[in-house]
Amino acid sequence: MAQLDRHRFLATLALLIAVGSALWMFEELLPRPLPWVQPGLANIVTMLAIAVLGRWYGIPVALGRVFLGALLLGRLGSAGFFMSLSGGLCSAIVMGALWQSKIPLSVYGIGISGALIHGLAQLVVAMLLVYTPFAFQYLLPFITIPAALTGVLVGFLTSVLLRRRVFAIAFSAVDIRNSLQKHDG
Repeated sequence: MAQLDRHRFLATLALLIAVGSALWMFEELLPRPLPWVQPGLANIVTMLAIAVLGRWYGIPVALGRVFLGALLLGRLGSAGFFMSLSGGLCSAIVMGALWQSKIPLSVYGIGISGALIHGLAQLVVAMLLVYTPFAFQYLLPFITIPAALTGVLVGFLTSVLLRRRVFAIAFSAVDIRNSLQKHDG
């Protein structure tokens, strides 16, 4: 029985990485109003991994989706790859920490926090690789305002997916229900 649960867990983790990669690649192909503004749909999968699998399982999902997506799009090792990698890793860590913290945040608050951290991490890496450090203060509003909006979108869509019990097949509905009770938006 434990072996079956382990296989189900690994299959769910692999499915989340695959779906996250597909969403990440889809977003990479969308036209953008500004070079760094995108909806952040792949972060929905990271939040689902945190909610369903556990607070630190967003990290392998975020890293896996960025690596797989960059490999498939031929962008492995580019500046954009390192920016996506840093943003995904930092946002997964922050969202995982906030999910289990004593701070009473809704799914929306966690989504906004993840989006802000994602944008800030990308901006720091961009400063190291592409821009000069003084550009940080000028680009900051162009990162934080769209990040707050996309964080609300990610929080909303994550909440909808959790309420519809998307993972009821892989895990018991009790786990999802307990997760929603703490972070009900």
